[in-house]
Amino acid sequence: MNQIIEITRIIVGSIYVLFLPGYFLSFIFIKKGVIDVIERIALSFALSISVVPLVAFYLNMLGIRLGVFSIFLEILGIIGATIFYLYFINIKAKKDAPTI
Repeated sequence: MNQIIEITRIIVGSIYVLFLPGYFLSFIFIKKGVIDVIERIALSFALSISVVPLVAFYLNMLGIRLGVFSIFLEILGIIGATIFYLYFINIKAKKDAPTI
């Protein structure tokens, strides 16, 4: 039972750290429908691998100690800020769209 919990923790943690931040960031750089799903998944891994350590580096330079909880909050902040940005860009695009 303990091994199942450990395997599940590794899989969910890997998706959370290595995929989700880049997936949401990819929608900022490349709009929906321009690339297919496989390309977006590959781009997601590359963006996550590059952005998460960079943000952690700058947080460390600001004096925030790096630990499991602070990295969890960092990634949550990246995802939240990206969703917030995409939401308001979408609202602005709908507002600026011409009405017929």
